[in-house]
Amino acid sequence: MAQVVAHHADFKSKNIHIVAVSFGTPDWAKMWLEQTQAPIDIWLDATRNSYAAYGLTSSVWASWGPRNLLYYAKALWRGDKLQEHRGDTNQLGGNFIVDHNGIVRFAYRSKDPTDRPSVAELLEAIDSINTIGASP
Repeated sequence: MAQVVAHHADFKSKNIHIVAVSFGTPDWAKMWLEQTQAPIDIWLDATRNSYAAYGLTSSVWASWGPRNLLYYAKALWRGDKLQEHRGDTNQLGGNFIVDHNGIVRFAYRSKDPTDRPSVAELLEAIDSINTIGASP
């Protein structure tokens, strides 16, 4: 999410509204927004119905496998401060582009917590969706 937030202006220039969906608590969401100064909305889904609807799974192996442990080891080595525990650390996320009619136009389900599409991939997907409806 940090990558997307850092490029918020790029998305805004394409008339894209970014929303983060989390199963965290309202207090966690408020703290995250204050710490990151992210100019986005957070929708909370404590029951994780949206996670299930979008096919997002929970996996101990994916969350605590070698790739993710290496990611955290590197972060600690750099001196990064890790986020406090905020719930089910095994819940995987994803990135989705949903059009104004509620149709999912792009779906990326993360294989582990560090697996996300690049900002360039997201912007390219937006551009390709926008050209579908454009006149020749």
